[in-house]
Amino acid sequence: MSGAVIGKRVEQGDADTTEITALASAAGYEVVAAVTATAPRDATFNLPSGTAAALADAVESHDATTAIVDNELTPGQAHNLSERLPAGVAVYDRRRLVLEVFERGVGTEAARLQVKLARLRYELPRLRADIRRDEATEVTRHDEEGKPIEDHKRRIDETRRKLQRVEDPTPKRMEQRRAAGFDTVALVGYTNAGKTTLLRRLADDLSLDADGHSDEGGEPNVADRLFETLGTTTRRASIAGRRVLLTDTVGFVSDLPHEFVASFESTMASARHADVVLLVVDATDDTAEIERKVAVAREQLADVEGTVVPVLNKTDRATEEELAAAREPFESEPVVASATAGDLAALRERLVAELPTEEATLSVPNSDVAMQLVSWCYDHAEVRDVDYAEAVEIRLRGKPSVIAEAERRESDIGSQSNRS
Repeated sequence: MSGAVIGKRVEQGDADTTEITALASAAGYEVVAAVTATAPRDATFNLPSGTAAALADAVESHDATTAIVDNELTPGQAHNLSERLPAGVAVYDRRRLVLEVFERGVGTEAARLQVKLARLRYELPRLRADIRRDEATEVTRHDEEGKPIEDHKRRIDETRRKLQRVEDPTPKRMEQRRAAGFDTVALVGYTNAGKTTLLRRLADDLSLDADGHSDEGGEPNVADRLFETLGTTTRRASIAGRRVLLTDTVGFVSDLPHEFVASFESTMASARHADVVLLVVDATDDTAEIERKVAVAREQLADVEGTVVPVLNKTDRATEEELAAAREPFESEPVVASATAGDLAALRERLVAELPTEEATLSVPNSDVAMQLVSWCYDHAEVRDVDYAEAVEIRLRGKPSVIAEAERRESDIGSQSNRS
C-alpha cells in the first residue's frame, strides 16, 4: 500500500479529514500524515504557502509517494504544488482521487464507460496546461501542434457515443422482479452509515446477482471503507408475508461533482425504480452533519418513484439527547434502528406499511385447482385467512400487481368451472 499525505484547507472551523482519509484507503493508499489549515482561498496552491511547505516536508519525512489535497486543484495549482514536492511524487485533488476509487470498483459496462468519460474530461484541461507550459519554455514534445488536444477530444466523443449505445438494464430488471411478485426496496445513504449491515439483518440467506439469479455463496462485504459497494448487491427477504428484494447501493460522498455521480448511475437507478427507498443515516453524526447529508440525499433522490423512508441507524451508540437532535433535519419521522444491536421490528413494520398494498377476497369452487390457487397465494402474497367449504374463500393482501394476477386466476378458474 502506497503512503500518502493529506492536505486540506477550509475557510472556517476545523478541517475534517475523516472522509478524504477513507477515500484514500478505498483507493489503496495508506495515509501517513495530514496537514490542514483554516485560511482564505489561495490562488497559487489552493493551500496557504506555509501549508504547502509543511505538506512537502511531511511527504519527504514519511517517504510518501502521493500528496492528496482535499480541495479541487486547477491544473496550474497542481503543477505549482508538484514543483514544491520531492521529484516523482504524484499530486491528486479530490476529483482525481474519487476517479481512482471508481476505476477500482466499477462493474457494469455503462459504469466503466462513465468513469472513462469522467477521466477524459478531467484530463483535458490538464493536457492543455501541459502544452502551454511546453510552448512557454520552448520544449517540444508533440509532433503536430494541436494534435494531442484533438486526439483527446476524439476519445471523449467516441466514449460518449459508446455510452449512448449501452442500454441500462435496470428498469427492465425491476419490472421483471415486480412481475415475479417481488416488492423492491433500495438502501441508500452516505458511506459507513451501516447500509450493508442493515441489509444482512433484514435479508434471508439467499442473495441475487444483477440478473436476478441466486448466488448463495455471495455475501455483501461490510468492511468499514468507502465504496465497498460500487455495484449493487441484492438480497431476498420475507417481511410480514411480502416477498421483498433488498438492494444495497453505492454510498453518497460529500461534494461529489455531477460528472462523477453519473459514474455510478446504474446503482442509483435501483433506488429510482424501487417501491420503497430506505435512506440510512448515522445517528452518531452531529446535527449539522446530518442536515448536510440529508440535503444531499434529497437532491439525489428527487426523482425516485417510490416512498423514501428515513432510517436513523447506530442508535445504540447515541444518547437520548443526540437522538432527539438527529430527528430534527428530517421532513418525516425517521425510523430508529440499530443494525448491530436490538431487533428491527419497527423498521420492518414501517417498511411494509409503505409498500404499495391492496387487499382482495377470492372465491372459487373447492377443487384441486383451488388448492393450487391457495398455494400460489401463499407464495406471492400475505394470506390473511382461508375458508374451506363448498367454495374456497381466500382473503389476501399484497402488492397491487400480485392482487391483480390473483383475481385473474380466480376468474380463469370460474370460467373453467362454468364450462364444466
